[in-house]
Amino acid sequence: MLTKNSSIVKDQYFTKNPENFLDMNSFPSYNNEQGSIVLSGVNDLVVDAFNYYEEMHHPLLNSIDGVSLERINYNRPTYDNTNWHSASSEVGFATPGYENSQHIDDQEINDEVYVEPEIFSPDNDGYNDVLNIHYKFENPGYTANIQIFDAQGRLTKYLIRSSILGTEGTFSWDGRTEDNRKALIGIYIVYFEAFDINGNIKKYKKSAVLGGKL
Repeated sequence: MLTKNSSIVKDQYFTKNPENFLDMNSFPSYNNEQGSIVLSGVNDLVVDAFNYYEEMHHPLLNSIDGVSLERINYNRPTYDNTNWHSASSEVGFATPGYENSQHIDDQEINDEVYVEPEIFSPDNDGYNDVLNIHYKFENPGYTANIQIFDAQGRLTKYLIRSSILGTEGTFSWDGRTEDNRKALIGIYIVYFEAFDINGNIKKYKKSAVLGGKL
């Protein structure tokens, strides 16, 4: 972990690997509300970049002060906003020096589109907090829309709009509605539509359960 003062971080958060810190002479500060992060190499070549904003955090958090925004899977694109989630409350809202609490490994994709886990619970405890929507196509060139509907057929979340796909990848739903509220417990339908410039259209409907403590 890169930081200006590793002692302060270790005092504020538990870390499994206290040796995995590198103190920097200087380090930029970042606002909680929004900001941009750029990683550059020699000759100012941009290696990676990310724009973040406060609404990306879990909607049930009373405060985001001291809460890390974690990347779910390092192999998914940095700019994919569905690939980020608040650190789990079970680990103290940050995992400095070791694996992100919300990390999910790559999954073996057997169907063109499938979702997992069958039951997810977006309570920020670090276990099945998001619903992952995986896809794998034989040919490139598809553009996708992904919508989430409740059991009555009402639109809950327009997750992805006109996103250009690779041949395989993943999007995640954190259980938030269009108005940034936590969706109700129940069954939800993931409607995945992909199309290419040749007029080929693929449509999929997958179900999942949003669970929680009663």
